[in-house]
Amino acid sequence: MIEVEVKAKANPIIKKKLESIGAQKIRTEKQEDIYFNAPHKDFKVTDEALRIRKTPTKTLLTYKGPKIDEKSKTRQEIETEIPNPQKMTKILECLGFKKAYKVVKEREIYQLDDFTVTIDNVKGLGTYIEIEKDIKENEDYDETLQKIFKIYKKLGIRKGFQRKSYLELLLE
Repeated sequence: MIEVEVKAKANPIIKKKLESIGAQKIRTEKQEDIYFNAPHKDFKVTDEALRIRKTPTKTLLTYKGPKIDEKSKTRQEIETEIPNPQKMTKILECLGFKKAYKVVKEREIYQLDDFTVTIDNVKGLGTYIEIEKDIKENEDYDETLQKIFKIYKKLGIRKGFQRKSYLELLLE
């Protein structure tokens, strides 16, 4: 799966603008992401990520490959639900993976057509908006990316886009 995603710094009025263009709020949840670094390569150097994400309803193990363009955070994403995060953490640690950092955020999740839009209040960073859509690996992501930028234009956001992950921003 390829996650086509664009993130930008946002302010609180973005929620009203989202609703004005037809976005439907789905839910709000707290998310806690524990990032790991590999024993055989440095994910900061390779632009990859491995994390365990805890939400109120499930826990996910996610691998994100390197970004594939210069305009967005588009990258391969492989994700699976894990029933026991403590055991998964222990397995990773036994294999030499080290906990690198924890990212905590309150996330408001919206749906706009076939796009997921999130408003994230990230502890230590502030508020961001992310617009994303998952596509198949053989699909051309450029058309999806252009649609995302059109949504941003409708929201009045033309600058302030951020390619760095929350983890990268927090480590700066």
